[in-house]
Amino acid sequence: MTVLHHEYETVVIVRPDLDDADTLAIFERFEKVITDNGGHVLLRDDWGKRKLAYTIEKQTKGHYVLLNHLSPAEIIAELERIIRNEDRVIRFMTVLLDQAVDVPERLEAAEEKRKKLAAELAARAEAEERARAEAEAAGIHDGDDDDDVDDDDDDNSDD
Repeated sequence: MTVLHHEYETVVIVRPDLDDADTLAIFERFEKVITDNGGHVLLRDDWGKRKLAYTIEKQTKGHYVLLNHLSPAEIIAELERIIRNEDRVIRFMTVLLDQAVDVPERLEAAEEKRKKLAAELAARAEAEERARAEAEAAGIHDGDDDDDVDDDDDDNSDD
């Protein structure tokens, strides 16, 4: 018997004061719930720390992470129960993107997307490094001489 998988997108906002290891551990736990119950994680996209639209639990910022996954419909209730019980999560939302997807085809498309994103990130990092090296070679710097005296804004000069 074939289990139908639906495609879901779960956005989770965790407290911004957590270190990267704690944040990673939280999301690995959520991914384990999905994979242990026959689902597949397509993408984990870390959006980083962002300002919240309004204060939630005395927090003005949150660390956003998007999980795109294929799962049987029954898993979502268990996943959301575990997310709800995690006290470091500020907010979360799961959205159904597509019903009864072709799992092998979707997994292949997700792998291609991951490779494309990795190549784009590598190209961007390489371009930034090249620009930094060219700026150093040309003697251009950010304008901060890295001393504690801020003499760039001295408006009371005796010229």
